[in-house]
Amino acid sequence: MKPYIFALVLGAFFLNSSVAQNVNVQPGVNGGSFDHESAFGNNPHVLNLYNDMRIKFGRMGEEVNLTLEDIDGTIYLNENFTLGSLYEDGEEFKKLYMRYDAYNDEVELEETLGSNVVRAMVKHPIYSCAVNGNEYYYLGYTDEDGNPQKGYLTPVVTGDDYTLFVKHIKVFKEGKPAKTSLDNSFPHRFLDKTEYYVSKTGDVPMFMKTRKSDVLSMFSEEDQKAIKSYIKDKRPNVNDGDDLRNLFAYGNSL
Repeated sequence: MKPYIFALVLGAFFLNSSVAQNVNVQPGVNGGSFDHESAFGNNPHVLNLYNDMRIKFGRMGEEVNLTLEDIDGTIYLNENFTLGSLYEDGEEFKKLYMRYDAYNDEVELEETLGSNVVRAMVKHPIYSCAVNGNEYYYLGYTDEDGNPQKGYLTPVVTGDDYTLFVKHIKVFKEGKPAKTSLDNSFPHRFLDKTEYYVSKTGDVPMFMKTRKSDVLSMFSEEDQKAIKSYIKDKRPNVNDGDDLRNLFAYGNSL
């Protein structure tokens, strides 16, 4: 069973409505004073998830007393809480057990394993974390439709010229009951989705489609000739994370 999530608020904390435009791998906010305890917020999103699911199921005429155990897959990138590091303005200040909720774009925190209190890392650029080899930074970015968004991005390649970010997402897919004995049924499930974003020389990360022409467009005009030669020689699969990392690492070496 999932631990009961207390609505615990550790003092007043007002989020800044803006996100710094200059992107680096240790984002922060200049000025102001933050208590370390402000990094811990309440986490209503998982409870709200049940309400979201009920709305979806109600629309489908199904019973509403459904739990996450009735849905294939998971909302988490890794269901297990793992010891990680919490940072304030790039400086580590606390070790905590963490896991990333990729459905709600939330980092869940536990003081000790099996704790009955699950908190969430406050969504503010001053706070970041590292767990399971991934770093999570709360940044402004531009989505596929060109709209400004805010959320957690994970850098996989960093450099003065190009920073490649990945965003892991969990998408809820409604089930499909079999209409006849010859049809296949599909359960309600969470599906994995991966998006890539690129920041050039510290600019706001932009959504990148994993097509060669779109990947090429992320590089500066002066680097594109060398990138074309690299693609012709190495034949990278731009849908493969490792190949993309190698490509942008090469771009930073030019």
